Amino acid sequence: MVFFNPQKDWKQFLSIDDENKLNDILKKVAKHRGAYRNAAEIKDAQIWCAILELRKENLLLQGRLERIEDILGGMYDRIRKQEAEKDKLIESLKRF
Repeated sequence: MVFFNPQKDWKQFLSIDDENKLNDILKKVAKHRGAYRNAAEIKDAQIWCAILELRKENLLLQGRLERIEDILGGMYDRIRKQEAEKDKLIESLKRF
């Protein structure tokens, strides 16, 4: 006969790093406690709140990435312009 232990915490089977990451998400989800406690399906609402928090993090990272891409794109454009000016100078010196 198999006995189930409902007290067992499934998170204990995660790596320590993953459990810490999950706990960070759960702390962020707790900010929405008022919303999900008023839901008909609390567990579903908690998952949606977790998805919302992860989406907010994703949007923040996307914004930071776009900023880095803009900076690197500007640097690339300046380097390309400098290379073109250098090539022009070399061509003019060859003609001289």
